[in-house]
Amino acid sequence: MTTHLIPFDYEGRQVRIVTDAHGEPWFVAADVAQSLEYRMASDMTRSLDDDEKGTQIVRTPSGDQEMLVINESGLYAAILKSRKPEVKRFKRWITHEVLPAIRKTGAYAVPPTAPALPAPTQDRVSSILLIGEAVAKLPGVKAGIAMAATLTCIHENTGITVETLRRALPAADAPICSLNATQVGQLLGISAKAANQRLARHGLQLRNDRDEWELTEAGQDWAEALPYSRNGHSGYQILWNPAVAERLKEVA
Repeated sequence: MTTHLIPFDYEGRQVRIVTDAHGEPWFVAADVAQSLEYRMASDMTRSLDDDEKGTQIVRTPSGDQEMLVINESGLYAAILKSRKPEVKRFKRWITHEVLPAIRKTGAYAVPPTAPALPAPTQDRVSSILLIGEAVAKLPGVKAGIAMAATLTCIHENTGITVETLRRALPAADAPICSLNATQVGQLLGISAKAANQRLARHGLQLRNDRDEWELTEAGQDWAEALPYSRNGHSGYQILWNPAVAERLKEVA
């Protein structure tokens, strides 16, 4: 049976809570893990006691899904395990704002200045926000551009005015950073090695002490360095805006 879903926002990240038949909150483990910067929810819940974790049916954009959840005791255990400096802020927010509000009203209250939305509109907005959050996590997608597109989608589907927020974000159709050195080279008709060297000559990247390419301050206007982990090695992959090819064209 689907329980009552309470989505709320922590520093730009959505954390969902479901309340059981007794009104006790259960936190969606994947959301908590992301907020506490665990690599995976399973890493966070593996050592929890059986009565601190379970599964609940949670509404998602693709329909109701069974998801891993943790109760209040499990949440505190997860917080104690984390060594991230942000964990104190998260714990204080949970204990001073979220849990008292749930116990008092049965929901996490939005600020009183925010007008309430009709339930169908709220569900639609929540679904679009979830999709936008997923898109923002794709390699090469800038969070600002993903949010700009999300706001546009919300306006088109609900009529809600978002122009004030929209002006603070980049254009939704702005090019994204999606090309590695090989693909940049293909645009220029040269090899990946030659593309990297040309990027360095233009002052957009340099070799660091680990003999890896690293963005310069100028390069940050043209690319993003995204973290990766592969075969036991961690580092950053630079993905370039396609427009950088025009900058790299040299007179023969």
